[in-house]
Amino acid sequence: MRTFLNRLRDRGWKNINVRGYTDKDIQVLKRADNLIIGIENIHVDASGDIIAQIEVFFKSLIEIIERTHAKEIFLPGGGDIPLPKFFKEYCDKNSIAIQIVTQENYSKILN
Repeated sequence: MRTFLNRLRDRGWKNINVRGYTDKDIQVLKRADNLIIGIENIHVDASGDIIAQIEVFFKSLIEIIERTHAKEIFLPGGGDIPLPKFFKEYCDKNSIAIQIVTQENYSKILN
C-alpha cells in the first residue's frame, strides 16, 4: 500500500491534514478538487476483541469521510480483516467507491 500511495503522490496527489484527526496509516490526498482516502495499514491487537477494533476503525473512517467529503477509499487487500457490513452500506448509500488494492491490481487501479 505504501508504494501505491507514493505513486499517487508522484502523480500529483498531495497529503492534507484533517483537523482533529491524526493517524499516519490513514492518508487523505487531494488533487484539484478531488479528495481520496488511502489506508496504509489497519492495526488490530490479536489479544483483544478483533471485531470491536475493526468496528472502531471503520467508524472513525466514516468520520473522516464525512469531514472531507471524499468519494473514493483505497484499502489494502490480501489480509484477514473483513469489511464490515455497516461500512459497505454507508459507502453504497453515499456513493463512495471502495477500491481494494493488492499487489496484483495496484498498477491497474493507478491507470
